[in-house]
Amino acid sequence: MPLAVLISAVASTLLLPPVAPLLLCLAGALLRRRMPRGAPLLVALGVALLLLLSTRAGALLVVRPLEKQYPALAQPGAAGNAQAIVILGSGRIDRTPEYGGADDANPIGMKRLQYGAYLHRQTGLPILVTGGNPDGSPESEAAVMARVLQRDFGVPVRWQEQQSNTTADNATLSAAMLRADGIERVLLVTDSLHMPRAMRVFTLTGLQVQAAPTVFAGPARARLIDYFPNAGSLQLSSYALHEWVGQWWYLLRH
Repeated sequence: MPLAVLISAVASTLLLPPVAPLLLCLAGALLRRRMPRGAPLLVALGVALLLLLSTRAGALLVVRPLEKQYPALAQPGAAGNAQAIVILGSGRIDRTPEYGGADDANPIGMKRLQYGAYLHRQTGLPILVTGGNPDGSPESEAAVMARVLQRDFGVPVRWQEQQSNTTADNATLSAAMLRADGIERVLLVTDSLHMPRAMRVFTLTGLQVQAAPTVFAGPARARLIDYFPNAGSLQLSSYALHEWVGQWWYLLRH
């Protein structure tokens, strides 16, 4: 695993739930003698944040502002004059026994591929998949994605960018590969939470990029259980906050 990817993973663990709220609680416990009034507030804040972000209603507070930045395509015809579809990788499921031990796309990655396949059928545009080996796996994410697109959707892949370890790498390496074939205008497929960060770095490459987001959480119907803590909502909160932190980091870096 590249050092930069490892550092990013450690930083994300410390900055995001559930660890960050628990660190607040730990700080309060350690400072209870030095800060007899402030320490209980830290503990209460940590518990409150953890509970809030564990509810769907709380998660949507950080999810909706991301999703609203790039709305869904009204129809495939909104693709305009795009020349290709770029689908971003999203990790993998290792050694799936039901597929003979081969790696497979993870749930978010599968939704990206499903939507990319749909756009391909509607537009006829060729597909580029991008993703390297950030976790140290022997097979690139791009190779996994290409296999899944062919196996599950009967959709071919023209380009496989297999060296990138970050979204910024996805952008620069994909742009170079596309330009070598005269491609300047693309539809960019990723999930709605990841799209703002992806659009930032892809636009910097000089490509003409049309966002084609998928996987929206915000439009779901409101339910009473949205206010009940659960592991799925905490995961959603953590992912959304990861993207907020990533946007701020990319804003500083790029």
